[in-house]
Amino acid sequence: MHGRRRLVFVVLLVALILLPVLLLGHIRFYSHQSRLPESGRELVQIRGIRDQVTIALDGRGVPHIDAATVEDLWLAQGYVHARDRFFQMDLGRRMAAGRLSEVFGEAALPMDRKMRTLRLAATAGRQAAALDDGVRKTLQRYSDGVNAALRDYGRWIAPELWMLGIEPVEWGVEDCLSVALLLELNLTWAMGDEITRSVEMTHLGRDHAVDLWGWGPEEQRRWIPPVDLPSRPPEEDDAIMPPFGGGSNSWAISPARTATGRPLLANDPHIGVAVPGTWYAVGLRAPGIHAVGASIAGNPGVLIGHNNRVAWGFTMSMMDDQDLFVLTLDESRDRELVDDSWIPLRTVTETIAIRWRSEPETMKVRFSRHGPIVRDTFDSTLALAWTALQGPSVVDAFLRMVRADGVEDVAAAWSDAAGPSMNLVAADVEGHILHQVVGRRPRRGRGAGRLPSPGSDSAWSWKGLVEFSKNPRMLDPDEGFVGTANHDLFGEGDYSPKQTFPADFAAPWRIRRIRNLLAAKTDWDIDSCLDLQGDVMSGRAVAFLKALWPDLERHGGPTSMALLGWDGRMDVNRVEPLLFSRLILELAREVGQDEALDLGLEATPFDAERVLRLLAGGLSEAWWDDVRTETVEDRESIIDRCLDRLDLLDHSTVWGDVHQVDFSHVLNDFPLVGALLRLGGHRHPVGVAGDGTTVNAHYWDIAKPFAVMAIPSMRFVADVGDWDRSILVLPLGQSGRPWSPHVADQFSDWLGLRGRTLPFSRQMIEAETRAELVLTPR
Repeated sequence: MHGRRRLVFVVLLVALILLPVLLLGHIRFYSHQSRLPESGRELVQIRGIRDQVTIALDGRGVPHIDAATVEDLWLAQGYVHARDRFFQMDLGRRMAAGRLSEVFGEAALPMDRKMRTLRLAATAGRQAAALDDGVRKTLQRYSDGVNAALRDYGRWIAPELWMLGIEPVEWGVEDCLSVALLLELNLTWAMGDEITRSVEMTHLGRDHAVDLWGWGPEEQRRWIPPVDLPSRPPEEDDAIMPPFGGGSNSWAISPARTATGRPLLANDPHIGVAVPGTWYAVGLRAPGIHAVGASIAGNPGVLIGHNNRVAWGFTMSMMDDQDLFVLTLDESRDRELVDDSWIPLRTVTETIAIRWRSEPETMKVRFSRHGPIVRDTFDSTLALAWTALQGPSVVDAFLRMVRADGVEDVAAAWSDAAGPSMNLVAADVEGHILHQVVGRRPRRGRGAGRLPSPGSDSAWSWKGLVEFSKNPRMLDPDEGFVGTANHDLFGEGDYSPKQTFPADFAAPWRIRRIRNLLAAKTDWDIDSCLDLQGDVMSGRAVAFLKALWPDLERHGGPTSMALLGWDGRMDVNRVEPLLFSRLILELAREVGQDEALDLGLEATPFDAERVLRLLAGGLSEAWWDDVRTETVEDRESIIDRCLDRLDLLDHSTVWGDVHQVDFSHVLNDFPLVGALLRLGGHRHPVGVAGDGTTVNAHYWDIAKPFAVMAIPSMRFVADVGDWDRSILVLPLGQSGRPWSPHVADQFSDWLGLRGRTLPFSRQMIEAETRAELVLTPR
């Protein structure tokens, strides 16, 4: 009897061990059939295609599409996007539409409520109705390609669909527009900043708040509205906090400053860590179109890249394109006050289906004349005005860029786009380089959108959007280069202060480093641009050391002595960057944690830049005092306290031991599915150099030290005119398919700052081809 039980136990144990392995093998076998080919030649018949399309796949799995007609080109791009990235595409459209709960159950409800409130899917529907016929046909052909792949492979188009037990739904024009709107949401966070400033103002008082923000009397007079501001900090349920976006770098160098006499263009957008990654490299060739670069799975075209005439790249301009308005409602809360009249609110009922729950959730979304009401609580009712919800789709600009003949054409492609607001940098074969702010900013009545405005006073309302022709632009400057790093274009001397617009600019450290190095030589090439993209010298660290030098010399402990001998480079294998970053963290907590408790915030209101301003004498000395104690603390006592604590830590730990990026699949924590994905290969967290102030930017936040939140999402350098020498490297790889050989085959190049050429000419594509996919009419 005991032997039989022991046998049963052993059989069950073996089954439990083998089941995940067998299941994984089953998934990998069937999902492999829908992967893009990695060798040989694959013929596929496609319904709706007009002529044969040849897709050459290079050694990294990048598809180079060669079509006889433009219509077939877009269909083929949709087809390869679906076979390599459909799960990412599906997740994006579900997020935009507020339909994640259909897959993930109640855990996704907070996000779905946010997205239903923002109404991205409804906006996509409005944009679709207004599309130019040519753009509509392009998006439909792209969608036809996606759907052709779905018909051929069903849920095996992406193994995650099979593991989650969901069937793919056809792709449509509005899905393309929704994904583009989701991209725009990732490129703005102004409304969250308005709420945070409101909380700081109401809890700290006006004098302390404006001291913290650095607002002088004139800014206070123009920017602080006559309205009761929200006093409750942002919470998870508020529909006001977008995903972390980070920043970016870009520059273009004129022929006079390059070793070859041809322009160079470099771009490395900094975006939140994601698996699969944001970008999908693709080559496009058809009559009138020959382009290559980074696309967004879910839309046709190339967003960052080049054609045979011009190269282009983008960074965020940091323009404030969102405003919150404090509404005054009547007793029924169904009407808002506008000047002397009561205007009815518009209400829409949303129904959210929830997996594993029998009944859906219904919610009411209400609309002011300013936009959707994103917060309705006891202390405030806030409506959101956002350029993305008011203008046409940005997709038209994506499509017009690939046909551009020069830098002026690339800029003109954005003339009708309301957003997102970005810095466009371009360089063409005629030797021209250009910087142009794209996207249209609000024409505000009063105020600057720094704090929520009174919604009942029409003088503070938006008066439309400012014309594109009013945006800052620079063509062929005397310096021989243009550069952007999310910086203050007016405070750093790019343009006259008279042209300024409300924005939340990044600190100037990256752009100053970029400009100093660009100006220092006249023989720039691809390799030196890559070196600049990998630079880890921190101007902020140097400024901190200068401000702290007397304190460090006076203190004289191990931490002080290490920092006194440091040059400010955020190297991955050195201890000084970690000591410096921990000192920032300690100082921010010491000077701001007492106020944070009063504010109801999770973290101190001090970030590194505010700490630096305090050290340099730019803030009131009163901040040094801890208001929770009877003793009056001063600068010396607080700095010594922080340094004493750091002296007790293990100084053998280096920056890369804690400053790490974790490339985890979005389903990593999902029951069973995450386990299967980890069995298929999980890349452990890896230490990286730099921080948010270095050109090689890896951002961490004071609220979550020192985990990396955003990274260079690709590195692109174009040799304008000798296109086959251009390089593009992704953080992981081209494919979004688990277990594909191209899911992470670029990681070592990205980490090691090595470039890999992106084929453009037919000759180079043929030399690099490892597999071929041929689409023929069915």
